[in-house]
Amino acid sequence: MELERRKGYDSISDEAAVLDPSPSSSAKNGSSNGHHRSSRRRPSVSKIRYISLGMLLGVLMAWSKPIFENLRWLSAYARRSTERNPHHRGGASRRHPRLHSWLDGVDGRKRRPKVSIGPRPYFLIDQLDGEAYPELKQTLEQCARTIKTFQASDFVLGHRGAALEFPEHSDRGHNAASRLGAGIVECDINLTKDRQLICRHERCDLHLTTDVLLTPLAGRCSRPFRPATATNRASARCCTTDFTLEEIQTQLCSRMSSSNSRAKTPRQYVSHNPSYRTDLYSHDCPHIQSHRDFMDVVDANGGSFVPEFKMLENSFFTKEYTRRNFLDQVIADYNATDPERVYPQSFDWEDLYYVAEQTDYGVNTFALDKNWLTTLTASDASLREYFQPLLTHGVTAIAPALFMLLEVGENETIVPSSYARIARDMGLDIVPWTLERSDALAKGGGWYFSKLSRVLREDADILKVLDVLYEDVGIKAIWTDWPSIATFYANCKGIDLR
Repeated sequence: MELERRKGYDSISDEAAVLDPSPSSSAKNGSSNGHHRSSRRRPSVSKIRYISLGMLLGVLMAWSKPIFENLRWLSAYARRSTERNPHHRGGASRRHPRLHSWLDGVDGRKRRPKVSIGPRPYFLIDQLDGEAYPELKQTLEQCARTIKTFQASDFVLGHRGAALEFPEHSDRGHNAASRLGAGIVECDINLTKDRQLICRHERCDLHLTTDVLLTPLAGRCSRPFRPATATNRASARCCTTDFTLEEIQTQLCSRMSSSNSRAKTPRQYVSHNPSYRTDLYSHDCPHIQSHRDFMDVVDANGGSFVPEFKMLENSFFTKEYTRRNFLDQVIADYNATDPERVYPQSFDWEDLYYVAEQTDYGVNTFALDKNWLTTLTASDASLREYFQPLLTHGVTAIAPALFMLLEVGENETIVPSSYARIARDMGLDIVPWTLERSDALAKGGGWYFSKLSRVLREDADILKVLDVLYEDVGIKAIWTDWPSIATFYANCKGIDLR
């Protein structure tokens, strides 16, 4: 080995002599230049370089800790300090893609998976009426021709994952949301029998979203399956609080949310998926996610988190375990997470006041609005009075149903509602729900598009709705059951790209 080392050094030294034909190099190799060979071997150029490099690395390592601490601070600052786009009436924030891609590696985020949006955006662009919306169609067609690689965007929020095609709040659904470009993904947080945090939209929806009625646990449901009769629909009621987290995760599988009210058997009850959804990704037992499972999946994809504090009944709480304990339990799971990556939301605004004022995780808060019946007809003055407590307590955004922000104007155009105008005027960010959760728009679009049904004629009109929400209403982000359309739009407009 020693001989090999020496031969290696000699060969390196000889190569250095060729690259550096100086007198000293020639002397070292025994050239006749009037000088005698030194009795002591001189260090080769390569050795000197190695020593210098080692010293440089040592200095860098000594300084690395404060440097990276400053970079972590810079990363958080860069995310807070967003630049307003003067050409966008809504003033949506923009990020520098390369800067933030680099900073993401500094603040602990994982590398995002490759974003793939699939054919749906292109299908809708092809179908969009070019005579009715010529400018929008031209813009989207140009983006379709030129954008080859898509980035995730914080404009796109994965609603229960990617619930149009994947079982909601399953590992597959949360992964799919990130892969379709959702920069932020949601977990509706409920409690199990042993007070563990689980991702379920409703405390009592297991009969709709899992196969519990086909398992031995069915007999322990709050209300076991009842078949349809001539006068009554089939029904069941199975709750997260009927079982422990371990029982749910080891004995149940996620499935697409659905039920058959005419069912005579449990098998018939769980086999009735709406026609605009699919069972393609429901096989082989998709995993039901605990809150921490959800965090692991989203974090591995480099995303951000929306924990929603669900509206548990007061009877569920005790003196030993209160609503405040529930909130603290959720927030505690994020102790090692940058608060900038956490977006708490709730229909109970008191939850958000507590989080904003008493914890470090109130930087981004979404106030879900359930008062769609009263606020739609309210005066401007009463709307301002309605929104003011949010600003007083430091809540940053209002999150209403999509139709609360839009109405039909002159010449059957889609325009912002007074609700939308007042919210923006008061400085609230607006985050509507939910895109891609409805049946075909040609059929009216259902509840989410109820105020616009008379001007929506085809599925491609969803692109016009999204454009009005961004350009005229000025939304900050949007919830969607299938992120690909919003991801395409965000990349086309350059909105909050990562």
